[in-house]
Amino acid sequence: MAESGIQTASQGLTAEQVDFFKENGFLGPFDLYTEEEAPLIWSQAMIEMVTSENKPHESTIINYDRHLDCNALSRHIAQPAIVHKLRSLMGNDIMCWKTHIFEKEPGDTGTGFHQVEAFTVFESETVSYPSLRYTEESKEATQELTVWTAFSEADKAHGCLRFLPGTHKQWYYDETKPMTRNVESKSHDFFGYDYSELKLDKDWDPNSHEIVDMELKPGQFVIFLAKCIHGSYPNTSTSKRVGMASRYVSPSVRVYEHIDRLSGFGDSISLDKHGCVMVSGEDAYGHNRIYENNLNGFPFPKVENNGH
Repeated sequence: MAESGIQTASQGLTAEQVDFFKENGFLGPFDLYTEEEAPLIWSQAMIEMVTSENKPHESTIINYDRHLDCNALSRHIAQPAIVHKLRSLMGNDIMCWKTHIFEKEPGDTGTGFHQVEAFTVFESETVSYPSLRYTEESKEATQELTVWTAFSEADKAHGCLRFLPGTHKQWYYDETKPMTRNVESKSHDFFGYDYSELKLDKDWDPNSHEIVDMELKPGQFVIFLAKCIHGSYPNTSTSKRVGMASRYVSPSVRVYEHIDRLSGFGDSISLDKHGCVMVSGEDAYGHNRIYENNLNGFPFPKVENNGH
């Protein structure tokens, strides 16, 4: 069921691929780096994470936004092979608002099925705000996309992603409700949270739905809507699985409008240094802080209309 995309960097998506995405909510795998390049790029990124003089935050638990200070990841989010495909779904104006590193050690559990769209953040059990506020309708297929890139083997044994095709067309979970965190409970399989607490129909079983396993080789990526229900297998292999999600929206979307801190995974971070990055097109709205250079002065690459 996975739609393959072995194409050159300058190519966008075919009409058939766009139709597949609209129907299923995900698309891939696509080639980005060679199997030899991917771990080398990740090794460089890890060195830069340690040696960076200006980090976006000091947490070693919350693995967000290291594209803002690590040159290897600053380059990664604007790779032409990614951006041209995003343009086919989002239009020319594309803003990276967040990255998230996902490391799964041998023996780590799978990630429970979940779906989001506004990435709701809770200040308390009764007060919450959306990370993303959509300010206008769009003629494009979507205003929000995630690109998940494998920097190691990400087959079934290593804990590959899994998708429930077509589930982006309706809500199965209520992302506006808070969840309880319990790292000891086996049912809390979403980074210590139990996403089933948010099911709109408590009797609905995601495992009864068609499921597509998205196995990726090092250097491959998949594009998907966060609203398309997804999760992952446990890592039953003897080596670590490493992936990074880079998240993109239209610059018309307001990011972290009423949020100045993020909490989760037993830690919290300030958003004082957070900013968005235009990887294509222009920001005609001025809703968000836009960085042209990363926090250590490295210029963010940008894919121009001529493909470079």
